[in-house]
Amino acid sequence: MLHKITDLIEPDNGCEGFMPGEEPMVTLILDDGRSIKVSDRLAYEKEWDVGREISDDDISAFSAG
Repeated sequence: MLHKITDLIEPDNGCEGFMPGEEPMVTLILDDGRSIKVSDRLAYEKEWDVGREISDDDISAFSAG
């Protein structure tokens, strides 16, 4: 089954930025209300953005919130 990404939440780390070695993460909000936290790099590579669809197979690799 496919789910539409309705929102993408990126953390605001302000002027401090990220700690060395810390991987930036984003939270994908799906049309069924679930939230999936993934690395920013993966979301970019997979072109997961607002309006795009993500499959249950992709979602199963991550913890849903």
